[in-house]
Formats: sequence, structure tokens, C-alpha cells
Amino acid sequence: MYYGCPPERQGLPDPEEIEALIGPRTRALVLINPNNPTGAVYPKALLERLVRLAEGFGLMIFSDEIYESLTYDGAQFHPIAPMVRDTLCVTLSGLSKVHRACGYRAGWLAVSGLLRPARDFLRGLNLLAALRLCSNVPAQWAVVAALTGPDTHSELVSPGGRLARSRQAVVDAVADSRFLRCNPPQGAIYAFPGVDTERLPGFDDERFAMDLLEHKHILVVPGSSFNVAYRNHFRITLLPDAQTMRASLRAIEEVLERQAAQLAPSKAVVAA
Repeated sequence: MYYGCPPERQGLPDPEEIEALIGPRTRALVLINPNNPTGAVYPKALLERLVRLAEGFGLMIFSDEIYESLTYDGAQFHPIAPMVRDTLCVTLSGLSKVHRACGYRAGWLAVSGLLRPARDFLRGLNLLAALRLCSNVPAQWAVVAALTGPDTHSELVSPGGRLARSRQAVVDAVADSRFLRCNPPQGAIYAFPGVDTERLPGFDDERFAMDLLEHKHILVVPGSSFNVAYRNHFRITLLPDAQTMRASLRAIEEVLERQAAQLAPSKAVVAA
């Protein structure tokens, strides 16, 4: 069961909405903070409410925190594990995002909270790891270097840093766009722009993504891939440099302008 993190709430979940979705077969609450695809960073008070909700219903918490140190504009990331007392918390992280080592395929999980009643689950988790996972020895050495070595990411997200400049390029391009709206991402490495459907009725994210790829050779991810109910959003990554981001957003605007121009004659026929 998916819960909503709509742009109208700056990409944040609503604890009351989540509570209404909990049923007899619900076993866990999954959180992604900072969020992919919206870039939202969850406030501490919201996380505490979600933890109390999970504890009240006896739900495990799975918290994907792989973007934990990638935040912008003073947004503060809060790990959820210290907030959990009366349920099991599984925190997931790895090298691929903060340490930009996607190809190493090195990740981990940390288990905290109420451990004793979860002994069977933990035993099964260890068994699954032993049966299914092969050790990547170079990547394991990289984990030690990443966690104990120098900070290589703060400069990227600080004002003037490469990721911060790319993010700002997206924010500026959206502000200048006739069609795009977007909550400035507060964390992670993505933005999640939406298209104003009053200006472009009938917009479909999948058709747009294919159009953009075929005509501009730019790849975006349709928003509907993230199980949202609306089809007017798409995800872009902040990894390209600022100049490339500006050029990409200009190309996106050109495609939207062309789609709007193609729509205009049909609207005139309907009016006639």
C-alpha cells in the first residue's frame, strides 16, 4: 500500500493519511529520507510522529537513508534510529549516493530498537544474506575508507558546490518556465518538476519522456513510475554540471512549447 507525498505538501507524508491506510495485513512502514524522487527532507517532528504511529500499531520501520548527507539550503537530516524505542528499526544505506560509488554495489543495513522479539526475523535475515549474497571484497575495503576517510560530499552541496549549482540551475529554469512547477529539492540528487496542466491539458508523463528522449536525447523518469496518482511530473537528476542542466531545461521547455503549439489548433476546432 502506497501513501502519498504530493507536491502540495512539499513532498512530505501525512501521518493521519498513513494511519488510515494501515490494515490487518500491514507489517511495516517504509520511509525514504531524504526522498527520492522529490528531494524532500523530513522534519524531526514529522519523523517522531511517524515513529510513534508505527510503534502504536506494532509495525517495523524500514528507513532508506542513503542520501543522508546530501542536503541543501540549511535543510537538516535527522536519522530515525535514535527515535525508535518500542519496535524494530532497519536503517539502509550504502556507498552509491553520498560517496558516489554506484558501481561498487556496496550497501548495508543497521538494525536497532526492540531487538529481542525480532530474533527470528534477524536469524532469517542473516540466513538470507549467507545464502544469497556474494562478498565484493574491493567494495568492502571501500566502505571502511568511505566511513573513516575525509568528507568528500559537503563541498558538493554547499553554496557554490557542483551539486548546489546544478540544483540552482533547475530552480532558476523552473522559475522562468511557462509550464513547469517544482518544490526546490532540499536533499538527495533529484528534482521532481510538474507540468501545469492548465497550460498543457492532457499532458502525459510517459509520452513526454519518450518525446524528450527521441527528439532531444535527454532521459527523464516519468513521475508515474513512482506510483503517484497524477501523470504530470517527471524526475531529473542533479548530477550533470550546471551548464548541462541549463541546456537540458531549455530543451525540455522547447518540447513543452512544441506540444502546446500542437494542442492549440485542436482547441480552436473545439471552440468553433
